Amino acid sequence: MAKEHKYCFPKCELFRCSQRALLFKGKIAWCKFADDECNIQNCKYAQCMKGRLLPNGVCGFSIKVKSHSVKPEEIIEPIKISGKLAQKLREKELF
Repeated sequence: MAKEHKYCFPKCELFRCSQRALLFKGKIAWCKFADDECNIQNCKYAQCMKGRLLPNGVCGFSIKVKSHSVKPEEIIEPIKISGKLAQKLREKELF
């Protein structure tokens, strides 16, 4: 079962408009710059104060981070480098 991502909304405490054009008219968030209702998914001036707003308007806090461990068998072999480059780096093999 796929989990739905949570979209950012104008009343979020971390949401900011870089044009400072956000105005609330009752329950509606209004953009004075575009003279239209605020649409975060299509606005290039929408920002998150924590830097978690993704380009399609999805809140980065609602996405679960995937992590996986590296097994010793998956480690690649070192790469041998040429003489001049080895002198500059002072190593004969790169990992």
